[in-house]
Amino acid sequence: MAAVVSAWAMLALAAPAALAAAEPVVATGNATSIKPTSATVNGTVNPEGQSTTYYFEYGTTTSYGSRTSMAGAGSGTAAMKVSTSIEPLSPNTTYHYRVVATNASGTTLGADVSFKTPKPPVPVAVVRHATSVTQTSATLNGTVNPAGQATSYVFEYGTTRAYGAQTPAASAGSGTKPTVVSTTIGTLAPNTTYHYRLAATSVNGTTFSHDSSFKTAALPAGVTLGAVPGTITFGQLTSLGGRVLPPRPSHVTVILQSAASPAGPWTGVTITTATSSGAYSFARLAPSSNTYYRTLADGATSGTVRVSVHFRVGLRVSRRHPQRGSRVRFHGHVGPRRGGAFALIQRLGPHGRWHTIRRARLRGAGGGLSFYSVRVRIVRSGRYRVVVRSDSTHGPGRSRAVRIRAH
Repeated sequence: MAAVVSAWAMLALAAPAALAAAEPVVATGNATSIKPTSATVNGTVNPEGQSTTYYFEYGTTTSYGSRTSMAGAGSGTAAMKVSTSIEPLSPNTTYHYRVVATNASGTTLGADVSFKTPKPPVPVAVVRHATSVTQTSATLNGTVNPAGQATSYVFEYGTTRAYGAQTPAASAGSGTKPTVVSTTIGTLAPNTTYHYRLAATSVNGTTFSHDSSFKTAALPAGVTLGAVPGTITFGQLTSLGGRVLPPRPSHVTVILQSAASPAGPWTGVTITTATSSGAYSFARLAPSSNTYYRTLADGATSGTVRVSVHFRVGLRVSRRHPQRGSRVRFHGHVGPRRGGAFALIQRLGPHGRWHTIRRARLRGAGGGLSFYSVRVRIVRSGRYRVVVRSDSTHGPGRSRAVRIRAH
């Protein structure tokens, strides 16, 4: 009887210890200190009276894939806060994570929690009014806030919102406050409106300011010059003309000059004689690339006129009524020759926008032209065209639109 009582006493003492042995209790908390490339993940771990370790699993999916180093959570019986910084992370990305704790009784997985890293701060560019505007020059002004990263800036400028020219890159530093920046540009055409904007670039991206404009001062009375048309397709003709203004004599000799840039160097093209009223013209000019012109008469120089030359793009298709899903050959010539570029095959979408569906590399052809040829699978009827993008000396070109009906 005494032995039975002793056994029951030993069981009674062992029961609380057996009940105390349990897996850890965990809870995944919200992330804090979230930055573009790092964050702090948090949670709680209750060791349930046994020596316990923990770590965090994390990744861009609930499969995780990465984990933090193992850390100790002690052997207490109350929930304790745990946290770990994770990096490097990708900006503008959603991450999943959970806390995992292990003791002698087993391993407990916390619930999944997610957060999203913010986009990295990009520079801020603000354009200001141009100053010191003359007939041929101006000073462009603005401010750049580098947002804490090494930042460079340029001013883009030109006679349209397409700009076409830019100043040399300069440093705006790496501060966190707006820095005043300015650049003087020259060799501008008199009496001409110029558009400009400020572009600031850091490792986090490029920011453009809004567009601004100014107009250069007019030249004193002398020689006028204009081009009709001012934009042509390669192979087309343009005409230049103007007037020699009084008090200069009539029947004065007018010299036409051309250059690849408004800064020159200038080369003589041809000459003519103004009429008694001072009018003159140069007809049937066929520049092969973007060309600047000016005229000289009796010691006076006209303003600079630009004739923009766009690529000429031909288009032929092997079939206009193909079977749906079959291939149609798109081919043609591009002038002038455009080495190393692509012809973009485009289809008109339902909202009036053209979408590129195929590219074909341009190859050299005779007569200073390029050639392209590519077979395109036609899955729907519609209007198709071919586009060649601009380069430094030519504007973009596009072919006629061709309607293809698939059946």
